[in-house]
Amino acid sequence: MPENTHNLQSQYAQQVAADLERNAKEQDRIKTEAAALQDLLETLQKDHSLLVSVQTALGGESAEADAKKDSGPAVPKARRAHDDAPAGKGRRTKRTPKPTNGAKPAVPLRELVVGVLVERKSPSSAAEVAQELARTHPERSLNITLVRNALEASVARNQTERSKQQNSVYYSAIEKEAAKV
Repeated sequence: MPENTHNLQSQYAQQVAADLERNAKEQDRIKTEAAALQDLLETLQKDHSLLVSVQTALGGESAEADAKKDSGPAVPKARRAHDDAPAGKGRRTKRTPKPTNGAKPAVPLRELVVGVLVERKSPSSAAEVAQELARTHPERSLNITLVRNALEASVARNQTERSKQQNSVYYSAIEKEAAKV
């Protein structure tokens, strides 16, 4: 019986060693692919910058605005191994709403929601805020989920506060003086 135990342990040890070796090879393969993709991304970003500058020179400022709109979200750099230099962090820029038909820029929904709560001066449910916004801004396509998400975003920015009463959630605006403290 002790021979069977020893034999079983050696089989497990061999299997674990083989699994570790496969895992290490797979990690190396993925790291190589990630590095190649990161290099490709950096090349494409440089090409994009060059093309945007050429387009701006040819087409003026409106071409630059279109290019910035289409540039997409910032992609963080790939993680480097410990022996490589640390990767830098990309900066996220605040996106501004695009003007519609040459009109003034659209106001973010979060600001509209806070405005409704400031006017009401009493706690309001998401449904009440959505109804008010639908009444005052019929050109916007709104649903309760969008309004609720905007309300939660304003809570996260300390512009409004959330309170629960029984099974309902109510939101109210925070006074500017109290929010500064």
